Amino acid sequence: MRRGATRRTSNRHIAPLAPSPGRAARAVARARERERDARRAMTGAEDVELRGAAEIARKQREELVREFESRRRLRATHAPTHDADVRAMLRKYREPITLFGERESERRDRLRALLASLDARDGGELDDGAGTRTATDKYGATIVDEGEYNAHATQKETFYTEGTERLLECRIDIAEWSLPRAAKRVATQREARGKGGRKDERATIDAVVASTSGFQAQCSEIGDASRPICEVKFYNGGRNAVSASWSGEARKWACDVEGGKLTSELVIRASDHRITGIDAFDAGDGRARIVTGHADGSAAIWNADGSRAAELKGHASRCGRVAFHPHGGKYVATASFDATWRLWSAETGEELLCQEGHAKEVYDVAFHPDGSLAASVGLDAVGRVWDLRIGKSIAVLRGHVKQILSVDFSPNGYHVVTGGDDRTVKSWDLRKSAECAYTNAAHSALVSCVRYEKTSSNGAFFTSSSYDGSVVVYSARDFAPHKKIGDGAAGKLTAVDVAGDALILSGFDRTLKYYTK
Repeated sequence: MRRGATRRTSNRHIAPLAPSPGRAARAVARARERERDARRAMTGAEDVELRGAAEIARKQREELVREFESRRRLRATHAPTHDADVRAMLRKYREPITLFGERESERRDRLRALLASLDARDGGELDDGAGTRTATDKYGATIVDEGEYNAHATQKETFYTEGTERLLECRIDIAEWSLPRAAKRVATQREARGKGGRKDERATIDAVVASTSGFQAQCSEIGDASRPICEVKFYNGGRNAVSASWSGEARKWACDVEGGKLTSELVIRASDHRITGIDAFDAGDGRARIVTGHADGSAAIWNADGSRAAELKGHASRCGRVAFHPHGGKYVATASFDATWRLWSAETGEELLCQEGHAKEVYDVAFHPDGSLAASVGLDAVGRVWDLRIGKSIAVLRGHVKQILSVDFSPNGYHVVTGGDDRTVKSWDLRKSAECAYTNAAHSALVSCVRYEKTSSNGAFFTSSSYDGSVVVYSARDFAPHKKIGDGAAGKLTAVDVAGDALILSGFDRTLKYYTK
């Protein structure tokens, strides 16, 4: 450019360069890649969230399974029933023997939980082939886990076994006999409460209970020359009694209330083994019957003259106590250590019913005054009430922490009393789902026998005997102890019975002691 010249610019529009096809494709690819990365990141976050939720659900499921298995193992774990044994095992495991305010039942539950938590590696595991696994720890405690490998073990359901035609006839007979008596009993109770109300009823009971203070010892008779007396019972309205001893000898006694005397009328050599229970029934037709249970698992029914009327064989282990059904003594119940109780025909000796339901030995059985129900108790610390008309367990008596050794029904029809090795006497109310109405700890040793007074319609009082050598009389109105008989000098008492103005008891000193008002 020459010196002094000016530069001129053009106003012409210059179009931009069009992108090449390769550049556009790369831009689209980068955009798609960014979109995929964004989608991948979002999916990854969702996967992480889903995996987290699945992990939480899995952990919750595993926790529920562990809790279920723990509860199942706890139910299948057996712990000692004696508190001394419970304390000894806790001491071996270096656990606190007792906690502040802890009761015997709570201490036993704590031991069961401890045993259930033990690893089976501490001992051997055995499978009996039937789905039952046992583990024994280093202290000898046995843990039983029934059906751990059995698919049906966890299914708890009621099952029925088809009975015989004879059992059906028996159930119908009992129903036809019991229903009118139950209706009459309820009507009588309603009438009594309608006239004077509960106040008069309580006054009547209090008056009868107050009269028990007049019980005085009248005589003491040798019931067996060599072995303790295992049981004694009144029958025939208290005019007669029967006793049985470990020597295998049974006796029939005449009771003179006014004279305060016992007279031996008949001696029966019932068995070469121990007699474990005895009962008698007199329907008023001159056909008194006696039933005895024996340690070899058999039982026998005897006529009033001492001849054998029937032999009852079927139990796989020793018998416990026995009882006649109130329906004319037509039926007999026997408890047994084979974990069953059985119902027999007293006329033919035929086995009518083999009733299961207890986890351990059955020790005692009793009938409802109407004959519709039966109660059984055993060494599993559980009592059961059975409806004989349908064969169903209608109530479970739970509360004892040790073996239950005796049971009896009240004449009022809705109270049941039990006594056992935990030194307590418990009263139950069948009107309130078999709720424990009261617990008495009136003895310092095991309770061997409990009996209601049955000559009055309301059962004004009941009694209990104990190995501490005493008998306690309780009011049926408030279940409170009223009178204590005996100071322990007679030694261990095995049984007691009461009928009207008379009371009789037996014990290890081989004697029968007779009390009257």
